[in-house]
Amino acid sequence: MDVHAPFMRDGMKWLGALVLTGCLAGAGCGDGGSAASSAGKPTQRVATSSVPVASNGVAVSASGTVTEEDATALVKRGDAAMQAGQFEEALKSYEGALKQNAEDEEAHFNAGFISARLGRTNEAIAHYQECLRIVPEYSEAHNNLGNLLRKAGRTDEALRAFEAAIQHSPKSSSAHNNLGTTLGMQGRVLEAIPHFVQATELEPGYAEAWLNLGNAYLQAGRTEESLRPLQNALQINPGLEPARRALARAQSRLPKR
Repeated sequence: MDVHAPFMRDGMKWLGALVLTGCLAGAGCGDGGSAASSAGKPTQRVATSSVPVASNGVAVSASGTVTEEDATALVKRGDAAMQAGQFEEALKSYEGALKQNAEDEEAHFNAGFISARLGRTNEAIAHYQECLRIVPEYSEAHNNLGNLLRKAGRTDEALRAFEAAIQHSPKSSSAHNNLGTTLGMQGRVLEAIPHFVQATELEPGYAEAWLNLGNAYLQAGRTEESLRPLQNALQINPGLEPARRALARAQSRLPKR
């Protein structure tokens, strides 16, 4: 599955953003590996504030009084903690900010991302849903929500989330790949194929989408058509073992010449 990293208000990219890859059902690769895909790389805010922070995470002025910038300071503190890999601390900061400003869609997005990283799926879903209540056209939030719903076994809802992600961002290769993956999990392989094709056309270096396309062709009995996608996946990422295994299966099914 492709998971978008958190959002940054100033448009700077967090280079440590994690993109996870999921494969078509039966493809032989799971959810946990990182992918070098550039698909839909969202951004994350960076902390630049020098506002003092009290031990309870609340910003204070030089005189020790609580300032009106509490929520902003907490968000920036969360950004800094996230970049440092301090996810529990970051989540506390974002949740503190949301208590003061429940309409901050970016804080909900970041809290959802971290909650998912910490295995708190239901909390992550709730944060993404709130993010989308505030900004319904937030494509990356739809995409991440879809992955969480799929993980929770709510595949019909996941499909709707990926469809919404594509509606708001038609050129999102990761959303097309995720929609194709979910359709494949439901046995709707012929419907999945065009989305994998679209993902590879939008991002020719997307090894996992090429792998999924090759596997979809294999599952559809189109063995010869599966060869080029699987070869492309291995050319892009020679260490992608599921692609190597799938290619071997495809070659074993070809008629002897």
